[in-house]
Amino acid sequence: MSRNTRKRKSKKRWIGRTVLLLLVIGICYGAYSVAKSLIGTGTASATGSELVVTEVAAFASAAVEKEVPKEYNGMTRKVAYLTFDDGPSKYSNDMLDLLDKNGIKATFFMLGDNMRTYPDAVKRIVEDGHYPGLHSMSHDYNKLYKSGGSGNFIKEFQEAQGIVNDLTGVTPTLIRAPYGSAPQIGKSFRGDIAQAGFKMWDWTLDSLDWQYVGQPNRILEQVKAGLTEDVEVILMHDREQTLAALPSIIEYIQSKGYEFEVYDPNAHFACNFHHDKRL
Repeated sequence: MSRNTRKRKSKKRWIGRTVLLLLVIGICYGAYSVAKSLIGTGTASATGSELVVTEVAAFASAAVEKEVPKEYNGMTRKVAYLTFDDGPSKYSNDMLDLLDKNGIKATFFMLGDNMRTYPDAVKRIVEDGHYPGLHSMSHDYNKLYKSGGSGNFIKEFQEAQGIVNDLTGVTPTLIRAPYGSAPQIGKSFRGDIAQAGFKMWDWTLDSLDWQYVGQPNRILEQVKAGLTEDVEVILMHDREQTLAALPSIIEYIQSKGYEFEVYDPNAHFACNFHHDKRL
């Protein structure tokens, strides 16, 4: 074999190895990027070990393009739905006073144990014209989702529904799943929820208010950054920092030409991460 022939073969082997190395580097970088995005942000209330669950839910909700309705009562309008999770709490009455002062009706996704602790707040929510949504009894990820089935989940929401009915005579059907509906609620699970007579809302804008304790300005900035669609379902919580931020949030949303609406069962639209029209 000539020296030139050996050089050509050696050069081909070197090129092949280089291409293979570049492919391996590209695959590893892609895997790193996905893993990084999985833990990049958090959403909905969480502490301790629950934060891991919350971060996974955040990735799933960000990865799914949220379906935002463009019409309301046949007309294109800019509409904001203020929604508050995890109440009632000791801040509920002040929050209700503030909403009343501004002529705004909101949607409250309440926890069963908190409704038992603050029954008068539940009654006032209904009496003031707000919607008494449901947020489970326990807000416990393992109890609600670990089995993989819908039984415990539906049982908790039916129990919470019964508490609202006992206190107010109203039987609400709109729920919000703790940690959001993605990724833990699959197609058959969602079918069971619909079969039980419930509708389910996620959100289009997460205020991250649970994260910014004592930082109402950070909550406002989060809302400003996320307020982009004609219809926004805004996730907040029944907490002190949210109450502090709420006047500025209301003022800003109004300055952008939005009207505030409360959930109306007779004008329901789908707002879940799965685009599931059944819910």
